[in-house]
Amino acid sequence: MASIIKRCDCPGWDDCPHPWVVRYRTQGGRSSRQREQSFGDDLREAEDFLLKVEHDKKARVFIDPKAGTATFRAEAEAWLGHHLGADSSISTYQSVLRAHVYPAIGDRQIRVIRRDDVKALIAVMSRKGLGASRIGCAHLVISAVFNEAVRNKKLAESPCTDIPLPGVVYAADFTFPEDDELEALAAGLPADWAATIWLMHGCGLRIGEALAVRTRCRINRGTTMRVREQVNPAAQLRPLKSRAEGQFRDIPLPLYVSEAIDKHVTDHGTTEDGYLFQGRKHKHVTRRTYQQDFERAAAKAGLPPEFIPHTLRHCYASTALACGIPITEVSRWLGHKSIEVTHQIYGHLVPASWDRARTVLDDARRAGRHHPPASGDAALNPAAKREPLVGGGTGHAGSRHPSRTTRAGSVLIPRGLAGR
Repeated sequence: MASIIKRCDCPGWDDCPHPWVVRYRTQGGRSSRQREQSFGDDLREAEDFLLKVEHDKKARVFIDPKAGTATFRAEAEAWLGHHLGADSSISTYQSVLRAHVYPAIGDRQIRVIRRDDVKALIAVMSRKGLGASRIGCAHLVISAVFNEAVRNKKLAESPCTDIPLPGVVYAADFTFPEDDELEALAAGLPADWAATIWLMHGCGLRIGEALAVRTRCRINRGTTMRVREQVNPAAQLRPLKSRAEGQFRDIPLPLYVSEAIDKHVTDHGTTEDGYLFQGRKHKHVTRRTYQQDFERAAAKAGLPPEFIPHTLRHCYASTALACGIPITEVSRWLGHKSIEVTHQIYGHLVPASWDRARTVLDDARRAGRHHPPASGDAALNPAAKREPLVGGGTGHAGSRHPSRTTRAGSVLIPRGLAGR
């Protein structure tokens, strides 16, 4: 039980000038830590605090006031230390914390940071002209740190609720490269790295995933690419993005990509353990070195400066969707964390269903007028003798899909989603 005391030897506390102190324990009884809170000469405030402590402990919603004295910087570093995200994500979080968050609230206690403080930080970043993705990243990290503090019973609630954020700004059009431009791009890279172009273009691999391909990634008689890992910016092997170690994903392997792998193995060999691409100073390729070579090769091939390795992944997804591959399949092959991510980036490329729906429903209505159901079995069982539904979405051979218009040309990619 909590108690109210005065730490003095005065004979009567009512007339004593020393402060009232509430002595209490956190949840856990005598095994928990004992705390004290001073209230000066305000006995009523001390009594209210004591009652609240006991009530909250019984209701199991007790938050120790002393627990929120840690600084935001300390809480953020602790959160980063336990975060299981990709190395590139952690580097991005560290960058935004150092550049924008720590200067504003890093040295303040988490219990005194209010919603207005977070709003002010977001407003300052916006006035500096920072992009929506950078601002969104700052908000994501701040929210994650405070949510962790709430889960650890250091705060009653997060100050990051309902913070308005700037909308995602759309980037300029990207143009599909022509075949001769792709060939020139591959030819412009070091010969033993050229096959990465076809792995990203034909299988939708991220740059780190392409650099981690090995011969045993080809399975099912060469028809499937199984990716299990990626090379991080420091040329180290890591699990796939948003996946635990040991998890993998399977992707259809086009014949031309399989042939490019065969040619690479014949001309350049592999590492001792079967990895296709070797670094210059490390066993695996350093991504920064690769990107520099890619930039030079792209410029030499006549491609615009914004054409980066990830653009090849966009080409893969855009081509698949524009040609009618279901977005659920494309999302799985791309390795997105959820289909919502795929739909945000590429949803506008899915063949429009609005007009399709009108056409299908009109056709069904006209067919019903010309062939009204007969009495008997058909009338009692409306499902009898019906044609299969158009566009059932199974993707199996024999299902009847309507014709789709292939959409080629330019695609809008949100800046904040360009690295997914």
